[in-house]
Amino acid sequence: MADALDRGVLLQLQFVPLFTGLVEKDTRELLDGAEVLTLGHELALYDAGQPADRFFVVLDGHVELSLESDGRKSVVEVARRSSVLGDAAMFGSGRYLMSARVLTSATLLAIPSAPFRARVEQRMDIMLHMLTTMSLRLRMLVRQIAELKLKTTAQRLGSFLLTMVEAEEGRVELRFPYDKRLVADQLGMKPESLSRALLKLAKVGVESLPDNLVVVADIERLRDFCAEDEAG
Repeated sequence: MADALDRGVLLQLQFVPLFTGLVEKDTRELLDGAEVLTLGHELALYDAGQPADRFFVVLDGHVELSLESDGRKSVVEVARRSSVLGDAAMFGSGRYLMSARVLTSATLLAIPSAPFRARVEQRMDIMLHMLTTMSLRLRMLVRQIAELKLKTTAQRLGSFLLTMVEAEEGRVELRFPYDKRLVADQLGMKPESLSRALLKLAKVGVESLPDNLVVVADIERLRDFCAEDEAG
């Protein structure tokens, strides 16, 4: 039951677009039957084409979303804290569109699809709210696809690093959250291309250090570089 969920989980859901703006009473009713799962390293969560009996909110950790074509796996996204997984299947075909795999240990909120959808269908206001948030997510995906086509590899990598930075200016240290090969796949490049991109970023004050550590000397300078209109 939702009443059994930790208060901290309900507070965290306020930052999940699908639930942002909902009053606590509505959130609790929608989450009736939901449970918190703690999953281990590289555990397969679900496969593409499998019936979507549940969808998930990432409370902590990273989950790889991928598609397979002609025997080759392509990483579409690495979902992190506050991401929602599998909700499109719930409102669409009823089957997961992609495969999901936990990268490191992760904590997820698993929400049964059928009762959630039945409750939403009884509330037009909540349904419109959720359609709006899903539309915004679609626009973000379209923008990411455009960046893959229009930005250089160095700009793509720089933009990825900026997503992990909370500060607006100055110097920061950060760490790749998972294997660099996976980062390269996610950004649509080969591992050797990522290495070359790091060398190019060195010219704008990005230093790659051992143990996946990265130092950005000037966030604003990196942001300006990623926004430049470059070809190739």
